[in-house]
Amino acid sequence: MSRRVTTRDDIAVVIALYKANHVLREISAQTGVALRVVQNLVKRFRDLGEDELPAPLPKSGRPKLLSPRTLKVISRQVRSNPSLTAREVKERNPRLLSHVSLRCVQQALHDDLGFKSFRARRKPLLTKRQKENRVKFCKKYEVWD
Repeated sequence: MSRRVTTRDDIAVVIALYKANHVLREISAQTGVALRVVQNLVKRFRDLGEDELPAPLPKSGRPKLLSPRTLKVISRQVRSNPSLTAREVKERNPRLLSHVSLRCVQQALHDDLGFKSFRARRKPLLTKRQKENRVKFCKKYEVWD
């Protein structure tokens, strides 16, 4: 279950509706913010003295090493050349990716950007006879419009 991040805009809307004497359950339904979050925001708003908006709480966990802008650069490169490996991506962008590990680049490609890893399918090589038949075919029909 992923938690929705409450932005400053969400907080402003919740507090504006609270000031307009809306019921907390209605505020939750209108804004899409969980009822418990609305309750906590209103409580923090009252505790601050009702003249300033409560700031969003800091996100828990370790911050991401790669910025959205860096992810966009990586995504553009892989879309233009889908056969790139994570190692090649890291080597092509030394200034952007020097501070992260190869595994971090792999996880960014898979988890954040949605690229899956594929290996080229093994196929038999063309035989001498197949090549000769192809040349014959081409010569036979080279004068066609």
